[in-house]
Amino acid sequence: MPKSQQIESITHQLREDILRGAFKPYNVLPTRRALADQFETTPDTMAKVLRNLEIEGLVVKGKGHAVRVNTPRERITTNEETFRDYMKAQGYTVKVEHLATPGVVPATPQLAKLFREPVGIQLIERARREVVDGIVYRYSRKYYRAEFVSEDVLQKIRQDYSFNVRAILEEQKPLARIQERLIARTITDPAEAELLQAAKGVPVLEQWKINYAYDKSVVFVSLVVFNAAYFVKTYDYALGDEPKLSEFSQDDKSLQKTTSE
Repeated sequence: MPKSQQIESITHQLREDILRGAFKPYNVLPTRRALADQFETTPDTMAKVLRNLEIEGLVVKGKGHAVRVNTPRERITTNEETFRDYMKAQGYTVKVEHLATPGVVPATPQLAKLFREPVGIQLIERARREVVDGIVYRYSRKYYRAEFVSEDVLQKIRQDYSFNVRAILEEQKPLARIQERLIARTITDPAEAELLQAAKGVPVLEQWKINYAYDKSVVFVSLVVFNAAYFVKTYDYALGDEPKLSEFSQDDKSLQKTTSE
């Protein structure tokens, strides 16, 4: 049997076993060598099979070389503010990690275009990721205009991962409109693959939110990248009230994905 057909056949067998409940959630799979012996193939072939299953969201990498079954969960529809509380209410352990110490950064050309300000303008960056029962669900990068974030507020951001910065900003610059951009793509960057602890090729949903004040200035910008296996984006509106193109529309090219900013 050609190697490509063998990989497809073994992938199909393991996929069917997982979907019919043959494995309990988060069980550790046998080693690649043991699986290779079971299916009478090589460890390299099993590595390709496991990568296929990881891309499909059916298995996840654990510590070391361990691979765990990841039976599908209910897709999450909660928003940014209620995600952690929702998951905790379902009995899951949620851990929030700072990807870097929140602080002042100069606006890159991409961010400057989003804020409609000169390159290098000072912004406050807050970068985090959320891990549920050992699995990375999403990561976020938020950028606030530094003029609205006092040193005291910055210290609170550093000390409390759940500190509500938006409430502070709205006291100074009430928000009038939010422009949302959704981009469906796959992981192509090795750094992002490591960040999400997922293989290259895994589907993700990239969400940008550009938050405008009444004078049409941008108060802050947020980027959230979701592991698409765990989330669904829903909208609820009356007939005739469908979402429309924003009057603040900007060039879509300004929203190219980046993992370095």
